Amino acid sequence: MSRLFTFAILTGLALCLLVRVPAAASRQDNSPLSGPIRYVRTLGPFPIEGHEFTVTLHVICYKQSRHAGLCNDDDEETISSVSIVDENGKTSFKKSFPVPLVHQAESHLVDVTLLEGREHKALELSYEDLSSSPPRTVKSIQLFGLQNGILKPLDPGPLEFEGSLAALPPGQLKDSKRLLENDTLRIYSLTNYFYIVTPVRVNWKNFRLEQQDSGDFDVADQPPYEIRPHIESERLIDMYLSPDKKTKPIGVNLTPESRVQLLTARFSAAPPDEHDSPSDTWLKIRVEGQEGWILGVDDYTALGLTSLHGAE
Repeated sequence: MSRLFTFAILTGLALCLLVRVPAAASRQDNSPLSGPIRYVRTLGPFPIEGHEFTVTLHVICYKQSRHAGLCNDDDEETISSVSIVDENGKTSFKKSFPVPLVHQAESHLVDVTLLEGREHKALELSYEDLSSSPPRTVKSIQLFGLQNGILKPLDPGPLEFEGSLAALPPGQLKDSKRLLENDTLRIYSLTNYFYIVTPVRVNWKNFRLEQQDSGDFDVADQPPYEIRPHIESERLIDMYLSPDKKTKPIGVNLTPESRVQLLTARFSAAPPDEHDSPSDTWLKIRVEGQEGWILGVDDYTALGLTSLHGAE
């Protein structure tokens, strides 16, 4: 009898261990790691006019759970430095980023794209710097091309913007993109009331980027950057046939059922990235097929446009 009792106890203990051990292992596998993992991510090679360049990213990965391999979409990472190296192992460019003591406070991301122009190619580095206090995201791009056989940045520093890069069509090479007409790319730039499309041309002759800073800008009409007018009540606006206050406006009646499109914007007092008032921004609109220009906060309000940066 005592032997049967002892055997029963031992059997019960063994079953408890079989049940408890996998649960403990599961908790261990899903527990956050105590420290970051560092490794190098290599991209390329990217062929540019008879040369090949490789981009190396020094990655700091903060895994949210224990798993094999490198960072995945559930983990957090930051780039501590980026380098461009030629086929002979010579470093053509290097940029370092600060590494905060608390990784949630700041992070830096880098994306790489080969751009194909009519006659030349460029390597585009896209930077995204995120900070939590205060919450802020800074986006910028930097293009590199060959000048006298040496890979150099087209501008001394990155081109910053508030918005997003417009999509480019695919290029002939794998994972490359083709620049638009006249070797341009487009940026959806945030103004105070809407997004505009800002063309940036690659000037190969003078080896620089040329960003449009005056004239008429198309208002973005692609989601998620499209701003649709929201007319809540019947209103009368002054519409000008040209962006000139010396001309006589015509009165156009708006109703909640009116179909209104935002077409182009002209900034008269400041560059687009500095403007903050509808009093210095002419906005071309189309109302039920009729086109004209409006100016001023009253007509902006009539369209249901509100400041995207908060109250003025």
